[in-house]
Amino acid sequence: TPLPLLVPVSLLSPTPTATIPPGNSPESLRGKIVFWSDRLGDPKLFVMDPACVNSPDGCAAAVQFWLTQDYPHRLGWEEESLSPDRQARLLVQPDTNQILQIFKKDLASGQVNGLTAFEKGSSFDPAWSPRGDTIAFVSTETGNDELYVMDVDGTNPQRLTFNSWEWDKHPTWSPDGNQIIFYSNRETGRRQLWVMNADGTGQRRLLDSPYGDWDPVWIK
Repeated sequence: TPLPLLVPVSLLSPTPTATIPPGNSPESLRGKIVFWSDRLGDPKLFVMDPACVNSPDGCAAAVQFWLTQDYPHRLGWEEESLSPDRQARLLVQPDTNQILQIFKKDLASGQVNGLTAFEKGSSFDPAWSPRGDTIAFVSTETGNDELYVMDVDGTNPQRLTFNSWEWDKHPTWSPDGNQIIFYSNRETGRRQLWVMNADGTGQRRLLDSPYGDWDPVWIK
């Protein structure tokens, strides 16, 4: 019997069986939040219903599932770098000074254009808004990992997070483009899931967890 894609945490099976991943994320995960966690010791993938994101009680008591296969997370993250019209993809590669920058590749022509041009820090983790007009990304230009957004042509970069030493990484958009989930080591020193509005306001810890939670992907 094939191992189910989702297993309630209360019914965990200790011996998952690997299967060949398909080319698309399962429909059952559309709109769900997938993330890595060490709550069972070794890192494993978990799934959370996003209904808790705007709940006054937060997501601490939300029903979570263990995801027995990793391909939905990988495919979901690949989708973040793809334009909503499927005509362009975001790339991360070094510039002439060997600083990581974000580029945009037109999939029809193959033309690649640079979007970021920071001089001191790397830029990475790009995520294209489902609305198609904004790109979220991470840069170390200030000395630590901060979240930014910019227009799809690379103009109008705006910094959304301001830390003294902490870091914020791996932004992922809500399906409506109104919110961004990311992970940060603020407050606890551990990797934790956070959420904010698309303009950077309303930043708060999404999952008050005694474990490490990281690399969220909001499956579209």
